[in-house]
Amino acid sequence: MAFLRRLLFYIIGIGLGVLLVFAFFGDRDFDYAYGPQARVKKNFRTKVVDSTTLIQPLLDMSVDSIYFNALANGEIHLSSSEPRKEPCGEYLYKFSHQNDVYKMVLENCDTVRVLSLERYMD
Repeated sequence: MAFLRRLLFYIIGIGLGVLLVFAFFGDRDFDYAYGPQARVKKNFRTKVVDSTTLIQPLLDMSVDSIYFNALANGEIHLSSSEPRKEPCGEYLYKFSHQNDVYKMVLENCDTVRVLSLERYMD
């Protein structure tokens, strides 16, 4: 009987502990960005975008949030990028939109700027 009583107190203690942790810390949104591409994408998502550079002759990325879809679904080519360029790093980003593949160069300063946008031909 002593074992069952100790087990009951243990289960009650664990339950109260879990409730207290959720009460104090709440439900948190964890964003794990361990890889290099994930860190760069997170950096671009959290920074302010210079909206005047989103309007390009080839594609207006301010319409229907094409820029943010490109960030979410695109791919950064770190081998072709210059992250340590002075004063701001430049990143080559490839994404697809309406069955076309585009290549854009992003400048990573205090704000993110789109330097160029062109169709990508293999």
